[in-house]
Amino acid sequence: MSLRNCTIFSVQRLDDIGMQALEAMTEQERLDWFEDIPEQELLAQLDAMAEPERLTLLEKIPEEIRCGMGFLSDQEIAYQEARTRYNTSWPTAADFGGFSGKYGQQYKDWLEAYCPEEFWELVCKGELAALCKEKDVEVGDFIADTVKSLLVNSPAPDQNTQPLEHVGHMNALKAQAEELAEPLMFGGHQKGELGVPRMARPVATRGRAKNRFFDGTQEDWEALDRDADSASDHEFALIEDGEASPF
Repeated sequence: MSLRNCTIFSVQRLDDIGMQALEAMTEQERLDWFEDIPEQELLAQLDAMAEPERLTLLEKIPEEIRCGMGFLSDQEIAYQEARTRYNTSWPTAADFGGFSGKYGQQYKDWLEAYCPEEFWELVCKGELAALCKEKDVEVGDFIADTVKSLLVNSPAPDQNTQPLEHVGHMNALKAQAEELAEPLMFGGHQKGELGVPRMARPVATRGRAKNRFFDGTQEDWEALDRDADSASDHEFALIEDGEASPF
């Protein structure tokens, strides 16, 4: 029986075979599968389910489809749970840590995009900035040590007699070292292995990039146009004052 013919959506509830089929799908297969189901039909099936089965199915529905039906995104759920757990108000721009260094910023972007529960817990506890700055130092030290090791087997051209070749060689070694350092920033994975980010509907924030894996200086970071991803200063002020919802 094909995945498309599995009786996942029985009239009353999910069956075990259907859930196993969903578990076995790749992210793309699951997205394709759910896109073929009319929204009203899916909503009706969800309404007919008991709460445990309903929540189980909601977890399996791709985030962008779930958000399109009016349910909260992974980011919104993670934020609400962390805010309730730590009894915090809507975080200020300072709670997001500002610029955390080239590698700390990439780590921060990864946390938000792929680990929203941990990200929002750190924001609400006021620990995000310090952790990301520590990560920046850790990764920077690793890269420096790796470049030194690479130079043993691949010496650079003389800086005085071949300056352009020297710069090109050192840049190539640094790029190699940065690729080797990716698992330190991205939870043990290479950047190309990360899959779909959990960013179908981000929580509105101000003063930071979103899921950009930023690669530049603090000046570059401060010059980024974040209007497409972030609340305006006016919206942010209303949220802080309790006059508007971040969702």
